[in-house]
Amino acid sequence: MSYKSFKLFVPFSLAILFVILTFITPDVAEATLPSSTNYQLQNYSFGAGGATNATSSNFGLNGIAGEVEFGQPGSASFQVGSGLTYLMKANVPSAPTLSTPANNYDRILFIINTSGNPTDATYALEISTTSNFSSNVNYIKQDGTVGSTLTSADYKTYTNWGGASGTFVTGLLSNTTYYIRARARQGNFTESDWGPAASTTTLFASLTFTINNPTINFANLNASNSYTDSSKSDTLTTTTNAFNGYTIYARVNQPLTTPDGNTITNYISPNSTPTSWSGTGFGYTTNDTNLSGTGGANRFSNGTLYAGFGTAAPGDPVADDPGPAIGSQINDSFTVSYRVTATNTTPAGTYTNEIIYTIVPSY
Repeated sequence: MSYKSFKLFVPFSLAILFVILTFITPDVAEATLPSSTNYQLQNYSFGAGGATNATSSNFGLNGIAGEVEFGQPGSASFQVGSGLTYLMKANVPSAPTLSTPANNYDRILFIINTSGNPTDATYALEISTTSNFSSNVNYIKQDGTVGSTLTSADYKTYTNWGGASGTFVTGLLSNTTYYIRARARQGNFTESDWGPAASTTTLFASLTFTINNPTINFANLNASNSYTDSSKSDTLTTTTNAFNGYTIYARVNQPLTTPDGNTITNYISPNSTPTSWSGTGFGYTTNDTNLSGTGGANRFSNGTLYAGFGTAAPGDPVADDPGPAIGSQINDSFTVSYRVTATNTTPAGTYTNEIIYTIVPSY
């Protein structure tokens, strides 16, 4: 039997752990700025917060202005959209002011509400007969007419749309309710949404015409009045919303005539060149100093010159108003005065005829 001896070596190491704590006072200026692969904030701070969101009678801010935190803030006058695009939008115009100042039947006067947009902002207008613009939608063209398309030329500044005086949109249907709304743009990429609409209703076309004396009776013509009566007249009164006014024409069915055929002829001077009264006949004058037709607007010289009636229709102009009916509807009165002169040889008798007045409105 043999024996072997062994020596056992057990390695032993002693590790000593030293923990060193270093306290560093933060320095904001030297701190690492928040960043990512896409951005780095160069400076930042915390402002003083508030217990409630900023509000007014028209709006309330949710979270940070410019980026919507939740929902979509809005009111009857505006709607806030999210993202940088909306930060560049022009202000949404409030509802325009609409009216029919002359009881208009085919047009509406509109005044744009700029809603704080700068003076170089331009505006387009949409018009419809439905309140939600779901059908029959058109646009107000640059010349005030209505069209189915909207072009860059139809965007005009507040001043070019008439400013505080406004502009008429024309070619509308009578007795119809129209809704009009606007949108704005200022420079590139700034066009707003359509704003709220206003509405008004066009009226029916109207015309009222009266003559105060349906029958004229001249005095007996004799030597004591030099066979003349010039004291009779008619007042012609017209009320209309015809935008371009009206003209009243006059004629007679015949000269002054007795049942057995005797006549007093119509005065010889025509409507185009009335004269001071001379000779005999039946004639008229008018106090309309701005009369249409040939011969000059005040050719009757404030009712002192005379002309004879014609018999051909529609007659000659004796009173008119060229319009336009803008601030109010037309309401006029003119006086047509008559004169008759006979001679001492004119046969006695009852002389009659009919004066026919025809009024023609210009719609």
